[in-house]
Amino acid sequence: MPIVAAYEDTPGGHDALVLGAQLARLTGLTAVVATVYPTDGIGLSAIARDPRWREKAEAVARERFGRARAVIDREWDSAEMEFTPLGPGPAAPALVDHADEVGAAVLVVGSTAGGLVGRLAPGKTVQRLLPMARCPIAIAPRGYRHFAEKRISSIAVAYDGTAESDQAIVVAVHLASRTGAALRFVVVATDPGAVHEAEKTAQKGVSRVPAEIDTLVEVVIGRNVAHTLADLPERTDLLVVGSRGYRFMRRLLLGSVTGSLVRSARYPVVVVPIPEP
Repeated sequence: MPIVAAYEDTPGGHDALVLGAQLARLTGLTAVVATVYPTDGIGLSAIARDPRWREKAEAVARERFGRARAVIDREWDSAEMEFTPLGPGPAAPALVDHADEVGAAVLVVGSTAGGLVGRLAPGKTVQRLLPMARCPIAIAPRGYRHFAEKRISSIAVAYDGTAESDQAIVVAVHLASRTGAALRFVVVATDPGAVHEAEKTAQKGVSRVPAEIDTLVEVVIGRNVAHTLADLPERTDLLVVGSRGYRFMRRLLLGSVTGSLVRSARYPVVVVPIPEP
């Protein structure tokens, strides 16, 4: 179960690379750096006309991987990373198919250069990829490579008692157990009168966590759930959320809260898809 980082030689690609290396190092899982070239269907027709085009694509991948190693080796270690060229073809389905093929624990992507520094801002590829994914997707905030911590010590899971948030617990527990981080159950109460019920909901989730994992409960009051989760008051190194949808529409709907979170959170967010029926 590797950590797969989607890489291109852009600021967002470098952020994804650093988050992928960080998760791999802290969890002990293998890191796979995957790059897609070109990210459209043009290469298919080019190869049909001239098989030597493949050599050009592979040369581009080698150049990208050389720069990726340089980025990683400044703070981390690329020695144990695997580098995989993908394509030609659209980036989103190529990455999803590769993640399925290798049984990725997490597929890591970056934010667009047009977003605010320190905030999530998915570009077109990420927006297309999220509804297609069958494994958890981790999104790095813009500029993450500049402020990533050496250690993940606090993993928050957004919990509301639904089946989707129960699925998020599974992934959060897996990450917490491998990184040694504390697991925080965050429940948003829309007003002070809802705090007691929110605490009861949180305890339902806590009961699903192995005793050896340090587990905390945090009830946060906020009228807008997404905005509240995007700016949690306590330290948050990673936020895990469940996606929301309905059976065959799972690949089309992220839900309003998750959809808003992946456009505004100030820390990496891991989106956990609904399992196949």
